[in-house]
Amino acid sequence: MSRTTSELACTSLWRTRTENLSFEQHISLSYDRCRSIVNAFKLTKDDILNLSEKYWAFQTDPIHAIDAGVLTLLNIHYNLCTGTLATYASDRPDIAALVEKLLRFEISGQYCLTEIGHGLDVINMETTAVMLSNGDFLLDTPVPEAAKYMPPTSPCGIPVVAVVFARLIVNGEDRGIRPFVVHLSDGYNMNRNIICKVLPPRGGSRPFKHTLTYFKQVRLPPTALLGTPEREKDARAAFFKNIFRVISGTLCMGASALSGMRVSCYIAGRYSLRRKVTDSFTGRPRAIINFSTQYIPVLTSIAQTLVMQAYTETARLSFVEAKGDISRQHLIASIFKATIYQFALSIPLVLGDRCGAQGLSAVNQLSVIHADLRGGAIAEGDILVTSIRFAVEIILGRIQPPPATDPTSVLYKHEQASINGLRWFLKSSTSHRDPEFEHHSLPQCQALMVAIGVRLAYESAMAANIDQRVLDLFIASVMKLDPAWYSESAGISRGDQHRMEVDCAMALLPQLESLLAKLDVQEYIMAPIVSDQSWNAFVNSLQTLGYAEQEEPWVSSHL
Repeated sequence: MSRTTSELACTSLWRTRTENLSFEQHISLSYDRCRSIVNAFKLTKDDILNLSEKYWAFQTDPIHAIDAGVLTLLNIHYNLCTGTLATYASDRPDIAALVEKLLRFEISGQYCLTEIGHGLDVINMETTAVMLSNGDFLLDTPVPEAAKYMPPTSPCGIPVVAVVFARLIVNGEDRGIRPFVVHLSDGYNMNRNIICKVLPPRGGSRPFKHTLTYFKQVRLPPTALLGTPEREKDARAAFFKNIFRVISGTLCMGASALSGMRVSCYIAGRYSLRRKVTDSFTGRPRAIINFSTQYIPVLTSIAQTLVMQAYTETARLSFVEAKGDISRQHLIASIFKATIYQFALSIPLVLGDRCGAQGLSAVNQLSVIHADLRGGAIAEGDILVTSIRFAVEIILGRIQPPPATDPTSVLYKHEQASINGLRWFLKSSTSHRDPEFEHHSLPQCQALMVAIGVRLAYESAMAANIDQRVLDLFIASVMKLDPAWYSESAGISRGDQHRMEVDCAMALLPQLESLLAKLDVQEYIMAPIVSDQSWNAFVNSLQTLGYAEQEEPWVSSHL
């Protein structure tokens, strides 16, 4: 159990149902919840810079499944803004003081990197910061396409500061993209010549006030520049060094998916135990968990979640150990994120379907968790694009995946076959930029990253001494990602693959209660379908029209 927030999750601040709140009311509530998380964890700049265990506990805390908007706000605030500024704090007392205010959430931190016209190719951004003769800068959005896209920069009740990236222009010379500290608002009004346009909400996810941000010849003091105005020897390398917190964000976005997986599994498992139908053979009520169409997806999802939980910690340690090697850290983060989202995106969707009409309702969390996870998959490094980048590097032999602890395992053999298969396309092409190679290889790059990741995840779970029955079901589920290879090359026929899945699930079914307990999320469940008590309380809270002369009967779980 997460003792940091288990009591907090039971307070009225977090138990408040948001389905009937207005957009503005929900945004205000999310900021109040942010303050409660900040006070609960009391993170330091060293926690953020070093990805400490405490910082990882914050990232993976299941309370975020209640309101993912809070995690999004705090990931921008902590990881991107505070994390960037903290790297300069030792040499800049003014920045150190600002970091302390951010850590106390006296100021909201934002991060303005991508533009409406430049997302994945943000290295081609058009925002400029022209250095004046007195050392000041003029920050400008020269064209509409250069508007900073997505960060919630609008006034929120406390002052807002942002790390803004712009092209530094000195005496007419473009000296590359640099970070600047820019105060955006006093909490109630935007500062002079800064314009914010609030975007409509994303569909299905928790409300979040995404914006477009424009700078109209905003005058900044010399201290706004983070670093020096001197020309960089390698502008591209300097750029990636300056946006390093996006790379740590890739890892964090992967870790944040774990909460949604844990909560989704618990909701579907509890509902499947509670929901009953009349058995056509016996005429007696039968819990739907006893049907293979229910227990296989529920137990498979739990197995995937427990394995990913072990991998989450291993990925953090590997990332920290690779400190100083940005490329290696980015590889580790990208493999991890691609892998965990392979399962995270499917779990609430599959389990939501197994909850029938109840799975569609926002109050039961599953559909909202899925929508929130879709945003996480794109944030801090679109999975497909980062997969293409590193898969091609692996195919070319420029980088190597983390070594296998057991080179004889079927997962490692599948990984190697995936790499060799793409190398075959490379050999038949003139280069990795050949259109023919692109046509055949790019669609397979994400699958390659996942193939590497599931092997690493399995090794992590083995090292964590996870129940072998859980591991067996995980492997059975992974085979479904590429059943043809396991049949053709590993000698496991389609029928055997199916039998393996069913047998593994049946072996775990008697352990369902203990597996649900291992998820450790009971205090974070808002879905009323998990018990008769919570369902009846939810029904009694609904707006009621009309009346009956006698009291309504207790709502039974099998109706």
